[in-house]
Amino acid sequence: MSGFLAFLMRSRPAAVGIVALGALMPLLFWLSGAVIALVTLRRGVIEGALIAAGAALVLWPLYGLLLGMPAAVLQPIALIWLPVMLLAEVLRRSVSLSFALQTGAVVAAVGVAAFYGLHGDPTAFWQQTLNTLAQALAGGEPGPEWQRAASQLAPRLTGLWVVNMLAVAVICLLLGRWWQAVLYNPGGFRAEFHELRFARWFAVAGLAGLFAGGFAPPGLMADAGTVIGGLFVLQALAVAHAVVARRGWHVGWLIGFYLILPLMLRPMTLLGLADAFVDFRTRLSRPA
Repeated sequence: MSGFLAFLMRSRPAAVGIVALGALMPLLFWLSGAVIALVTLRRGVIEGALIAAGAALVLWPLYGLLLGMPAAVLQPIALIWLPVMLLAEVLRRSVSLSFALQTGAVVAAVGVAAFYGLHGDPTAFWQQTLNTLAQALAGGEPGPEWQRAASQLAPRLTGLWVVNMLAVAVICLLLGRWWQAVLYNPGGFRAEFHELRFARWFAVAGLAGLFAGGFAPPGLMADAGTVIGGLFVLQALAVAHAVVARRGWHVGWLIGFYLILPLMLRPMTLLGLADAFVDFRTRLSRPA
């Protein structure tokens, strides 16, 4: 892996090609964003923007040929490359993973507020969008079952959509950070991730958001809270990795943790929030 990554860092055309390939194939979106993150972390946002611009020039005629929509290149630019470059540049300048991720969450929460300001009633916007999608897929008016499902999902789609964008950017950033450590600081990412802890003021905001999402009606506060609170799942993962490593437990504990994670997102969020005040890593860990 290190040889391939070193080649990407030496050859701008190779990096452009890999970013374009990742954006062209939906299942490889993470590769596209991670290369952007790696380049930005090592050489700055200008070099990252040059790689992204080169990939966009490659994708423009390909999207026109394959999809008949050359402007579709704006999708990976807006949804993956720009958010990843923002997070990577903040991390490069601050040298603080927690600060970079907090910045990303705050920007995402501001994006939620901007979405409300732009559309006024996001619920109506999402219901119309879901109905249009159903008509395109089914070739006719959606049935009552779809209407019921859309009416239940639409009020929370703004928060879910933004938190999904943030999650993609964070995954690409972490992968790029790991690659940077593989090339220039072996073992550095492991230590950095094990110590990931968000600020207490950010945890208070996460608790307020979690409360709003659980007890308040759907709306701006609930959606912004979903974005901020969701990031604390990552802190729970950092706690799990650190405790397993310091106690010398078998890697199977982590595998089990990841297997149950999709079923326990709310408890994991609470675990991450609590760690900001309790510091489970100090209380539960001992050197292996």
